[in-house]
Amino acid sequence: MRLRQRTAARAATAAGFVLLLMTGLSVQAQDMEISSGPEEFSFDIGEFEKSPWSLHGYTQGDPSYSRLNRDAASYRLSFPGSERYRLQGGIEIQAGLTYQQGPFKAYALGRAEERYDGEEWDDDFLLYEGTFSLRAGPNAYFTLGKTLLRWGKGYAWNPTNFAGRDRNPSDPDLSLEGYWMGFTDIVKSFSGPLRTLSLAGVILPVSSDMNTAFGDEDNVNIGGKLYLLLYDTDIDFMALSEGSRSARYGLTASRNVTSSFEIHGELALIADSRKNVLGPGGAVTTETNDAWNCLAGIRYLAPTETTIIVEFYRHGQGYTEEEADKYFDFVQAAEATQFTTAGHALSGYQQPNFMKNYLYLKASQKEPFGWLYVTPALFTIYNLDDCSFNLTPEVTHTGVENLELRFRCNYLAGGEGTEYGEKPNAWKTDIRIRYFF
Repeated sequence: MRLRQRTAARAATAAGFVLLLMTGLSVQAQDMEISSGPEEFSFDIGEFEKSPWSLHGYTQGDPSYSRLNRDAASYRLSFPGSERYRLQGGIEIQAGLTYQQGPFKAYALGRAEERYDGEEWDDDFLLYEGTFSLRAGPNAYFTLGKTLLRWGKGYAWNPTNFAGRDRNPSDPDLSLEGYWMGFTDIVKSFSGPLRTLSLAGVILPVSSDMNTAFGDEDNVNIGGKLYLLLYDTDIDFMALSEGSRSARYGLTASRNVTSSFEIHGELALIADSRKNVLGPGGAVTTETNDAWNCLAGIRYLAPTETTIIVEFYRHGQGYTEEEADKYFDFVQAAEATQFTTAGHALSGYQQPNFMKNYLYLKASQKEPFGWLYVTPALFTIYNLDDCSFNLTPEVTHTGVENLELRFRCNYLAGGEGTEYGEKPNAWKTDIRIRYFF
């Protein structure tokens, strides 16, 4: 029965993407149709009109090989066996289809993948976004559907992204799933110190079968963002009402000091933030207080075409070094039944960057030593509380049209009882082969 269900799911996924591809390709074929008769010169302005359809996306493979850290607390949670190395990977297709005619626009972005987790293969289909938009005049936009918001100025973290999903600091450009919502944006331009003003509004409902990952069910969450371009400085004020999550308020700013030097920052207040804390004997208590999250960063492009990004992140909802020590000690000593009992209450300790203070640093160099189409980079996320870190060198090659090759190696360093010292991987290498269409 399970095999038949999996086969049916794979067939449905494949059929959906074939239909998506055929729709886009058929439109392109209509535009490229060639008559079988003798060539004749004619001029028809209709031949140069842009098609309302557009298709884009990529297919990729990403095998990876890891050495596991069997002494780490997280190893016990992730790998109950005693394996030392693990091979993983998958094949993925991501496609976006857009239809735009006059003031109306429809957009869908989805992913289908077949992934091997080191033990078995599994398939999955996910709709990242699916929206209908209407442009009501030159300065007003209305959107309904599943969409992804990226509020904030940070590259690795966005503490003010109240109505979106958290980025993965180790790969900030990865596509993320949106939420079902209604969204509107009204823009006005001026002459003078205030160049642009825009007001955005969000209505995000949560029920038992919609946006369940956002928070408590049976709530309608209302948010908004005011954007100003004032004295060549981008400024945002944003807020989210109390509902599925507690109320929160944010401020962001960014400015190009020179053409090659930019500064940015974010500040967020999370009212009545709740945090589950592990106490003696595995008892879990809930602390409630107002939390401040902040980010400050720079981006610099050197004359040598070296790009440097530095960000400091203060996670006000995070755990202290002492609280983290208690958790790691509990994981090392606890039995499997105790994990089951604690369950969701300890999930906060298992989130990426769950402690207080972090530093992100990335440096990339375009075509060093005259190596065309090659971009090496090095980035690290450093935990300022316990001095553990991950370090990732990578090399990207784009010399073949529509083909991108990326190789990276992620190394984790830290002592016993530190965040990165207790990760399940000691190091991990991966290759990503991505073809765009």
